[in-house]
Order: sequence, then C-alpha cells, then structure tokens
Amino acid sequence: MTPTLAGRWQTRLLIYLCVGLPVTLLYALYLDFEDDGFYDPFVFLTALLIVGAILDPVYNYIQRFRWDNDWPFAFFVFFTFIEFLITLGLLNAGMLDPFLTYRIENDTALVHFSWVLFFSFISVLAIIQVFFIRWRFKGGELGRM
Repeated sequence: MTPTLAGRWQTRLLIYLCVGLPVTLLYALYLDFEDDGFYDPFVFLTALLIVGAILDPVYNYIQRFRWDNDWPFAFFVFFTFIEFLITLGLLNAGMLDPFLTYRIENDTALVHFSWVLFFSFISVLAIIQVFFIRWRFKGGELGRM
C-alpha cells in the first residue's frame, strides 16, 4: 500500500479509537492502579499517538525514496518501535509527568505497547481490509471515494 498523509492520520486515529483504547482499558483494569493512576496508560497511549502523527510526514518523505513508493508492513512494525522508544524517552525524561499520576515503569509500558501493537497489526492486516474494502487502494484514507 502507498499511504497518503491523510490516510496515515485517518488510519492511525481509527486504530487508536477502535483498538488502542479498548486494549488499554483492559490493560489498565488488569494493572489495578489506584483511582488516580488508572488513566496513566491512556496518557502513554495518547502520547504515542501524538508522536506517531508528528512523524507521519517524515514517513511520507522516506516513502518517496522507495522504488515502488510502497510502505510494507515490516516498516509499520519497525517505525512503531521507533515511536515507542521516543515516547518512552519522553516518559523517562519527565516530559509526560504533568499528565501522569504515577511514573509508568518501563517494563509496564513495554507490555502495554506490545499488546496494543499486536492487536493493531492484526487489525491493519485483516479487520480494516474486511470492513473498508477499498482502504488499501485509497492510500489508507477511509472516507475518500
């Protein structure tokens, strides 16, 4: 697939809303944080969304140098790990502290990220392509005819 910038943002937001938030809700319930810390995984996921949305224009620029202008799913996984490392760096640098009740441990963030990535990858490979049949041919844009 050759995603457009609008398609990247639309797909990212769809995955965040339909996959990331439910998985994070289940993970937050599993962690059984105190009342105030319940929202901390959601803050981390939202920071990951923002970092990814900021990097999407860079991905579009990199994509232009590929011979077929394609963006394979291996790139999806690799650059998602890059986004995670940047977000984890922001977390460890204390830049997310104003939004967090408690500092999220690195291993907790990694497990959370792994679950979200797993279900996101499955949904991009299968579920989106079932419910949005032309998604792949429209550059990832959901509403374009």
